[in-house]
Amino acid sequence: MISFREIEYSTDVPEIIDLIHLGLSDKNTEASFLWKHYENPFGKSLGLVACDKKKIVGVRMFMFWEFMKEGMIVKAIRPVDTIIHPDYRGKGLFKDLTMTGLAKFKDSYDLVFNTPNNNSLPGYIKMGWKYYEENLNFKFGIIFPSMSGEITVKNVRNGDVDISELSINNKGFKTNLSKEYLDWRYRDNDYQIVLINAYGASALVIFRLETLKGIKTLILIDYIGDQNLMKASLSKLAKINKVFLLYYLDNEKLHLRFSKRRGNSVVVYRDDNLKIMEDLQFSSGDLEGRL
Repeated sequence: MISFREIEYSTDVPEIIDLIHLGLSDKNTEASFLWKHYENPFGKSLGLVACDKKKIVGVRMFMFWEFMKEGMIVKAIRPVDTIIHPDYRGKGLFKDLTMTGLAKFKDSYDLVFNTPNNNSLPGYIKMGWKYYEENLNFKFGIIFPSMSGEITVKNVRNGDVDISELSINNKGFKTNLSKEYLDWRYRDNDYQIVLINAYGASALVIFRLETLKGIKTLILIDYIGDQNLMKASLSKLAKINKVFLLYYLDNEKLHLRFSKRRGNSVVVYRDDNLKIMEDLQFSSGDLEGRL
């Protein structure tokens, strides 16, 4: 008989990693699991495991996330990292773990959202989840380099930045940013973080440089600050890094002259208790696969 219980971080993680290696990816490690679920500044993830006697045969993690607008903070959870042992699939454990967890933890959140893959998406829709209606299209675009002397660029690390000093004029709910969040989320060295100052305003740009189809590309991960500086900031970064191709999430409304759609992301949600989904804006960083 299968029973459910909450995760015990002190004892369950090695067995969970073994289970993940069976069905997801052997790139997952105890360190990456603990980074994601135990060290998250929004709070330690809630987790539910399915057990056959003492053997863990299923896992469902509920990662905390926060959105903020004008000082109002909304607590959300993201059901992620679900894995069922191959011998126990087809028995409804995915649905049972999800629904049991949402009911068990219902007092801990005001919103549930997720970025399902093609395999799991039909299951969510059958369970009554709704589509986030804004288009989350990724695009390639040509960004014309510029060396305007009015724009200064400073390489920084996460702890060097005071979010409150940035010229933020975003509309709508966005991920609740802090030094602690930036230090946790963008700790890997493949992310570059720069502070932009121009015309009395400022912004923080987080990006990666990758070679895509043989072409060096600037991948915009997150932009925090004055939206009016975005295109000029990216043009300056293009010049400094000797790139002209930009990969970005189109909800930033860059309106580049030459651009082409290249894929999209799907977000589903439920239990939007405070009705914020129509006023919520995601960044590429929010939707990356490593989350």
